[in-house]
Amino acid sequence: MTPPRPTELAQTLLRNSILEGDVLIDATAGNGHDTKFLAECTGAGGRVLAFDIQKQAIDSARETIRSAGLDERVEFHQVSHARMKEHVQAETVAAVMFNLGYLPGDDHNLTTQSKESLTALSVAADLLKSGGLLSVVCYPGHPEGAAEAVRVEEWMSSLTNDGWRIAKYAMLATRKPAPFLILGSKK
Repeated sequence: MTPPRPTELAQTLLRNSILEGDVLIDATAGNGHDTKFLAECTGAGGRVLAFDIQKQAIDSARETIRSAGLDERVEFHQVSHARMKEHVQAETVAAVMFNLGYLPGDDHNLTTQSKESLTALSVAADLLKSGGLLSVVCYPGHPEGAAEAVRVEEWMSSLTNDGWRIAKYAMLATRKPAPFLILGSKK
C-alpha cells in the first residue's frame, strides 16, 4: 500500500464524521470531485454548497454532479469562496473542504490567492458548528502555492489558541514540495 494523496486522505478522514442531512461546503469546486463526495455523504436530506470563481470549474463540477444524479443536493455559486457567508448561516455547517491551487487541466497561472484564501478560511471557521471539520489541501509546488501554503499553515496553527485540534499530513523526502493536507476540528 502506498500513502494516499492528500485529497483522498481528506475524504477518508471526513467520511465517518459527516452525517446524513448535514450542510457541507466545497469552497473550491474545481472539477467537482469533493463536491460529489460531499453530496454522497450527506444523503438526500443534506445540502452541499459549491463555490468557484471560474465558470469552467462550475460547469465541470455541475456536469460531475449531474452525471452522478446528485443535482438536488448541490447549490453552485460562481463567486469567491470568501463570500460563503452570504449563502449559509453561521455555525450550521458540518464540514468545509478547500483544495487550493489551480484548476487541473486549465491555466496554471490562474491560482487561488493567499489573501482571498485566508479570508475564506476565516469565514469557513465561523460557518462551522461545534465539532465541524475544516479540510485544506495546499500545493506548494508552484510559487503562489508555496507562499499560500505557508500562510495557510500559520493561520490554521493559530486556531489552536481557540481550542481547535489541528493536524498536518504530508509526504516526506519528495523531490519537489508535495501537496499536503491540514485538517482542523472546531472546539
